[in-house]
Amino acid sequence: MKKKISNTLLSLFIVIFYVSVSYAEQYNTDAVDLNPGNLNLTIKNMEIQGNPTDIQLTFAPNPADPENIYWKLGDITPGLQMKTVYKDTFAYRETITTVESDPLERHQLDIYYTDNPTSNKVIMFVPGGAWRQGDKDSYEALGKTLVGIHGFTLAVVNYRISNDTGGNAVHPDHIQDVASAFKWLKQNIAPYGDPDTFYLFGQSAGAHLVSLLATDRKWLNAVGYDLSDIKGVISMSASYYLPDLVTYPDNPLGLSADDTVVFKKLMLDAFGGWSDADLVDPSPQSHINPDQPPFLVIYSYNDISGFGPEAENFVKAVKTLDPAPEIALRAIEFSDYTDEVWETAVTQASQEPVLAEFVGHWAEVIAINPNEPTGYVTKLIVEFFQSH
Repeated sequence: MKKKISNTLLSLFIVIFYVSVSYAEQYNTDAVDLNPGNLNLTIKNMEIQGNPTDIQLTFAPNPADPENIYWKLGDITPGLQMKTVYKDTFAYRETITTVESDPLERHQLDIYYTDNPTSNKVIMFVPGGAWRQGDKDSYEALGKTLVGIHGFTLAVVNYRISNDTGGNAVHPDHIQDVASAFKWLKQNIAPYGDPDTFYLFGQSAGAHLVSLLATDRKWLNAVGYDLSDIKGVISMSASYYLPDLVTYPDNPLGLSADDTVVFKKLMLDAFGGWSDADLVDPSPQSHINPDQPPFLVIYSYNDISGFGPEAENFVKAVKTLDPAPEIALRAIEFSDYTDEVWETAVTQASQEPVLAEFVGHWAEVIAINPNEPTGYVTKLIVEFFQSH
């Protein structure tokens, strides 16, 4: 048996080596899929002369040599292709005031779309930035990947943030803006995508906001919609129960005194304080219910302190509901990042001294915003939206 397995792997290696030497300048396969029930293989997105290419290998048994397994080269077809991507910018609500601290750009969104987009699934992405920074203009590559390669329509939403030039937002300003953007998109997205297949996606503070929108129905009800209008949610590195971030001593997430001091400053700016009266109601975990849409909850290796346990606690709490809505948890490992992504994240994190050590938190947002379309994190996202 060991000999047969060894020979099988050797013959497969020889076939792949032949294909890569004969056709490819660089062998950089994304996946090798073994179809159930047979030994036919598809090598996805092999890089041939700079282009992603799918290679089919057909199982070809040799009766004269039953101890070995053979494949023959089948079709060579184009892999993932980049479609033309367009971007339009819209205001989803007028400025509330005319002062400089509440600029119109915080009430704008970008829509990325392709030709003939009306049947595309629509993803509303809410950027992160600790409720005090972050901007839609940083996600053009995400638009190219999710729209140009994978065929979605993407809306990237700005909202008021908790600093002097971004609106001096204090809860509920952030979530009210996100709900307003949701309403505008549902009413206006039809030329760009299908308003009936509408998804939420957020990272960090943006993940907190989409999770709150998808659990506490009062924010959608206030703009004429309900949880049933959301087909699915991806929440990447969020806080789900805010009081746990500021509890000291005996912190339930294992946070140090220094960690809780940092979070108290963020809570003061974004939520007006750090008491339970300030933080329980804005916490998604306070509002979990059987009617909430399917969730994919993600956190990263070397994430911000407490965010891994926060994600695990949120998922456990949802699974105790009766009936329990669909929810899944995925942890991104260090090995899931490319060297290029990690090196970029190290550089970016160094510019934020207070949180510079949590490189994974930066790596995941870089990994979802690449020009390469087949990385592990992008695949997680795409497969969730495709399957719901």
